[in-house]
Amino acid sequence: MNQIKQISEFSIYTALAFILGYIENLIPLPLPFPGMKIGFANLVMMIVLYRKDFKYAFGISMLRNLLNAFTFGSLFSLLYSLAGSILSLFAMAGMKKMRLFSIVSVSALGGIVHNMGQLMIAACLVGFSSIVWYMPILYFCGLITGIFVGAISSQCLERIPSDPQKQDKK
Repeated sequence: MNQIKQISEFSIYTALAFILGYIENLIPLPLPFPGMKIGFANLVMMIVLYRKDFKYAFGISMLRNLLNAFTFGSLFSLLYSLAGSILSLFAMAGMKKMRLFSIVSVSALGGIVHNMGQLMIAACLVGFSSIVWYMPILYFCGLITGIFVGAISSQCLERIPSDPQKQDKK
């Protein structure tokens, strides 16, 4: 793949993840717990993790987190998103590499680990005893949203051709 195509593809994935995150922030969903989000931008991360590789997904994730923090957030939002993103990507990549689990299971783990990463940052900032009660709620929310994102990612991967150039030649 030539360099221009690689840069273009990377940019499109990053922009799509950024836009999905932005739209999610614009539309407040009636979710039961403060700070809970479905994580639509993670659809892109799952697709990239399964179609490309860990390094590619990591680069997109870091760039998206930086763009979101500089555009809509703060230093604290950057810390929270980086902690969650980095831990979840490592966990999902490791689980995917085992080839024993479905994409839905991998995504569910990613949702849980993402929330636990954010909880670790919160514990450092306000103390663990102040937020320990929130841990089971975040675990459950990460599980449910991870399953949801994984199911949608699975459907997207089935419908999106893995190599568009091969599709054009048919």
